[in-house]
Amino acid sequence: MKLSLDARILLFSALTLTLSLPAQGQVEKAAIRTMGISCGSCAVFSEVYLRALPGVDKITISLSKEAVMVAYKPGSAFRPAELREALKRSGAGVRQIQVSARGHIERRANEDVLVAGRDRFAISGVPVGLTIPPGVPILVEGIVDDMVNPMQLKILSFRLIPNTSK
Repeated sequence: MKLSLDARILLFSALTLTLSLPAQGQVEKAAIRTMGISCGSCAVFSEVYLRALPGVDKITISLSKEAVMVAYKPGSAFRPAELREALKRSGAGVRQIQVSARGHIERRANEDVLVAGRDRFAISGVPVGLTIPPGVPILVEGIVDDMVNPMQLKILSFRLIPNTSK
């Protein structure tokens, strides 16, 4: 099939635009404050169960802080219910989940939403005096409330991600 000159120009333009966009966002890390990870056995079982989850890349566990850090592989989805279940299997509970995510803000009729790859978070709070521009690539640190639908994110900090494709 031979494409016309107009079709080739349109195809080339679309490809150029796609390649110039920043990489798709996603939740990159989840820092989980737990209760019940206070011994080596608890930590070992927690790590085994967490490693079995899809998309998990690295796990760091601090017994003294009763905290778990989960890093995700590129393209992975954030599934807090699976994190909670894996920790529950090892006898631990979750106090709080804080995430580091790349994405952008979408303004909708009644709310702002962080779009981070396949994940969506309703914005429940932004530090006073900060304005996050919509549609601009950002790196966000925030606390997740995954017990509501849709998940909510209280933003603690953010920074713009420069477009390095130029």
